[in-house]
Amino acid sequence: MTLHVSFYSDAADPLHFACRLIRRALASGKPVGVCVDAAQATRLDELLWSFDAAEFIPHRRWDGATAPAPGEVLLVDDAARLPHRGLLLNLRDDMPSDALAFERVLEVIGQAPERVQAGRARYRVYQQSGAKLDHFSAAG
Repeated sequence: MTLHVSFYSDAADPLHFACRLIRRALASGKPVGVCVDAAQATRLDELLWSFDAAEFIPHRRWDGATAPAPGEVLLVDDAARLPHRGLLLNLRDDMPSDALAFERVLEVIGQAPERVQAGRARYRVYQQSGAKLDHFSAAG
């Protein structure tokens, strides 16, 4: 099976945009993991609690000690630690470890020039690995 990677560029607020993607990803029925650094994990955790008053998005920072509940979004700083290889949402500027082993990867790229440059570098790595790639604008 070929890895499918979607890039979402021009996100004014990458973490808020990620909440929308996480909600859609959960609807796919695949297990969802989010690769995020510790500083952003705190803000993402807060956003997921308050993102939609009518719909709770089950999530937690995953320590690997307890089994995940079905439909629970796991926040990690290292994708290789995830207990599944379903859907990975990357919010880091570097290539997630084990990213090429997932079924699906979503890459959210902000507007800062250094984030755009880092995203382009990851795009090339995925491209060279033979992944199916697509790109969408997160602007607006």
